[in-house]
Amino acid sequence: MRLPRLATAALVAAAALTLGGCLLPSPPERPVERTAPRAPTTPSGAAAPEVVPVEPDAPVTSGDTTASDTGELYAGEAGETSDGFLPDAAVDVVLPPTAGTPVVRPGIALPVHEDGDELLPGTAHEGSGNLLLTTSGRLELSAGGAEYTCSGTVINSESGLIVLTAAHCIFDDDTRDWYDRISFAPAYERGEAPFGTWVAEEWWVPEQYLEANDRWLDGADDDGWMGFDFGFIRFAPQDGATLEDAVGGQGVSFTAETNGVVIAGYPGNDPFDSEVLRHCAEDRLDYGAGGDANYGADCEMGDGASGSAFVSNLDPTTGAGHITAVFSNGGATGAYGPPLGVTAWNGLRSIDG
Repeated sequence: MRLPRLATAALVAAAALTLGGCLLPSPPERPVERTAPRAPTTPSGAAAPEVVPVEPDAPVTSGDTTASDTGELYAGEAGETSDGFLPDAAVDVVLPPTAGTPVVRPGIALPVHEDGDELLPGTAHEGSGNLLLTTSGRLELSAGGAEYTCSGTVINSESGLIVLTAAHCIFDDDTRDWYDRISFAPAYERGEAPFGTWVAEEWWVPEQYLEANDRWLDGADDDGWMGFDFGFIRFAPQDGATLEDAVGGQGVSFTAETNGVVIAGYPGNDPFDSEVLRHCAEDRLDYGAGGDANYGADCEMGDGASGSAFVSNLDPTTGAGHITAVFSNGGATGAYGPPLGVTAWNGLRSIDG
C-alpha cells in the first residue's frame, strides 16, 4: 500500500485490501532502455538453467529442485489457487547476501510478532553491520503534486544499484502512468538518511502485473495482478559509489520457498508514522488466501509498508537472509505478498548490469 504524505486519510481499499504503493517516475528526456538478458549464473558460478517469462496461467513447477532445502514449495500448497490464479513459476536461482551469512534452518531469527513494532530500537542504523537495518529503506514518490511513501530493499546485484519493491510502488494505479520522481533513503529513521538519498534512473515491472491490473481497475474480476506485484528499481550511483557499496545487499531466493520470514518496512497508517523501520515475524506462511497467488503472514502493517521484503533464513547477528516475496497488500487482516520466481529473475537481469 502506498501512503500519501501530508495527508491524514489512507487510500481507499479495494476489494477489502489496501494497496500501498509508490510509483516510479519515467525520465522526461529519454525512454526506458532495456538491456539484453545475460546468461544467469548461480552463486557457485555454475550455469543456471535458461528461463523465460511466464504468463499468469502457465504451470508452476511441481517439484523442489533447490540444492539446499530452505522450506516447502508454496507453503505445501498447490500453485493454482481456488480462483484459478498461479504465482510466478519458481526457478532454482538463489542470490546470496553481499554481507553476512544467512542461517538456513527451521524457524525464524526473531520471535513471532504481528504488531509492527520498531525493529531493533536503539540500534544505530549507520555502520551497524546489520543488513536488515541498512538495506531496508523508505521510498518517496511524487505524482501530480502529490507525494507518497513505500518501502524497498537493496539486493545483491551485478550493478550494485538495485532495489526490490512492489510493482504498484513503481506504476501508479491512479494515473496509470509512472511517477514523476522516486527517491530512496536506505536506513531511513525519523528524518535522517545516514546513507544519503538516491534517485531512480530505470525500473521494471512485470507485463503480467500491468495487464491484470488494468483489467481489475476496469472492473473485470481479475486479481491475477497480485501474483506479480513486484518490481525492481535501478538508482543512479553517487560519486562513483553504488548502493551496495554503501549498505550491502540482501540475498534473494527465486525458488518460492519459505523458512519463516521477517517483514521489515515503513508503514504510515494509524497508529504508525512511516518514520521508523517496523517489523513482523512469522514462522509459517499461508498461501492462496482469498484465491490469490500470495503468501500470507500475521502482520498488521499497512499503508507505506508496500514493497517490504519477506526475508527468510535471517541471521539474527548479521541481518542477512534471502528475500522470497514482497509486501503487496494487507493491513489489520494480515500481510500478503507474491513469491518471486522466473519472471522476477528475468526482470532483474533486464535492468541490472
